[in-house]
Amino acid sequence: MKSTVRIMAAVLISIGFAAVLSIVPELDGSVQSNGAETPVFRSDYAVTLSERNLVDLLVRAKLRLNVAHVEFSDSILSVDLKTKSGGMSAEAIYEDLYELSSLGFSGTKNVKQLLVRVMEQPAGKDQTPQLLLAMDAKRTDLGGGATEAGLRGRGTKEQYLSSHFSLTYTRKWLDQYR
Repeated sequence: MKSTVRIMAAVLISIGFAAVLSIVPELDGSVQSNGAETPVFRSDYAVTLSERNLVDLLVRAKLRLNVAHVEFSDSILSVDLKTKSGGMSAEAIYEDLYELSSLGFSGTKNVKQLLVRVMEQPAGKDQTPQLLLAMDAKRTDLGGGATEAGLRGRGTKEQYLSSHFSLTYTRKWLDQYR
């Protein structure tokens, strides 16, 4: 008889704990201003970029070009990209520029300017890389802030980039890709 009472007490205590634990998510929702659920791992939030999380930000970018150099100073993010051996298509290069601009302005709060240089890696390792294209992008060029929805759609990526940001082409780019 004593064992039955103990088992019943343990069952009642377990049911009580389960009931209390089922209320916890609703308490968290009532603390939020809009009551909407917030996922634990969100990829759509803007971070304050610093030297400490610069690598974490760039790891999120799905770039086809190799990253040669990155620097963040005074709200200016500078990125040097190198084409892979065998060359890259112009579309792939524009995709990477678009990805960097989206990540730099939608993924961060404090990047005001993005400077990107695209260099061609020569076949010989003794030769220095040659500049193909440079992009100077400012958050203010987007007119009213950057949102992921604002960076998506509306024509090709080349059209979007050239209409919003300053793209400078070298003779080598014009000979190779035009």
